[in-house]
Amino acid sequence: MGKGFYLKNLDEKAYRAIKAIAAKRGVPVYKVINEALTLYANLYDSLAAETEEEANNRVYETLIGDPRYVGKWVVIARGKLVSVAESWNEAIKTMKNFLSREKASHGIISRIGEEVEEVEIFGSSLEML
Repeated sequence: MGKGFYLKNLDEKAYRAIKAIAAKRGVPVYKVINEALTLYANLYDSLAAETEEEANNRVYETLIGDPRYVGKWVVIARGKLVSVAESWNEAIKTMKNFLSREKASHGIISRIGEEVEEVEIFGSSLEML
């Protein structure tokens, strides 16, 4: 049998809800709590990625109206403007450099002032750049 531990300051209503779920399913309370903790850990990772994407999009939106960046390639990652480049190849090189130093789950490379098709690249693809 594994080692146990006690949770202090646990919300009584939350505990009762978990206990009711366990009783309804016919499983011990610890199993429901373990499932909930695992689900939360996975959800937290997903929310962090969404937060980074939202931050990148906010930065991008602020650059669209700025005449200094029209016709330039912008590289955005981790919620900040990483670089402004003259060419697509230069922007890709900058993103690769950035990703070799820092981990990012979302990034944007775009030419400001031009209508572009939105392309979603997943994290593993970003690492391949």
